[in-house]
Amino acid sequence: MASEPILITGASSDIGCALVRQLLSRSDQPLVLAHYHQSGDKIRAVQAEFGKRIQLIEADFSQSSSIATMADQIASEYGTPAGIVHFPALRLFYERFTKFNWERFQTDLAVQVQSAVILLQRFLPKMVKLPRARVIFVLSSVVHGMPPKFMSMYTILKYAQLGLMRSLAAEYASTSVRINGISPSMVETQFLREIPELAVQMSASASPLGRNATPADILGAIELLLSPASDYMHGIDIPIAGGSVC
Repeated sequence: MASEPILITGASSDIGCALVRQLLSRSDQPLVLAHYHQSGDKIRAVQAEFGKRIQLIEADFSQSSSIATMADQIASEYGTPAGIVHFPALRLFYERFTKFNWERFQTDLAVQVQSAVILLQRFLPKMVKLPRARVIFVLSSVVHGMPPKFMSMYTILKYAQLGLMRSLAAEYASTSVRINGISPSMVETQFLREIPELAVQMSASASPLGRNATPADILGAIELLLSPASDYMHGIDIPIAGGSVC
């Protein structure tokens, strides 16, 4: 997969930056296309470290026109990605269902789901012509068992992504594209900035491992799903939750 680029959407997140560093630390460095929006300082620091093997692409995923423009830029300048890892999401927050904010929900729906639909409609027909291609959705452990309370918006969005992943897996099962997901439990990153510290601590205490995940805990599964070792893995969602879900 080193000859074709890997597109990482939401690459400016803590996990996205960690994944880019991990991929570019390998001997067979791929070309990484790193999407970001607004706060790109962290991913720019990664680019300064690795140079031309990472190309930054800015797009506002709340706007369909911006997503389409990004897809056009990728197609014209870099060709067809051999891998797409989909991270983007608005920051997580807790809120009772009675305060459900429909406008925020629609924005996050565009960021998490509409963006994936637009990009995959554009690239999947070309990805099937590659000898090996990968699509990985970064979901959440909320789609396994009973989700935590006060997270109705986030849970709905992750189930929507799960449904998209599984429907695409069914449709593209006979092709060279492998479409899978991973479902981390709470990962201690800037994504939790609006979550009360007590809730973060309670999540760590409830984990069988006695702690929340870190970005490093997530990378192995993504690398597996990007690699030839996952050639017979398709339409699955891997929980990365320290034993709290199975």
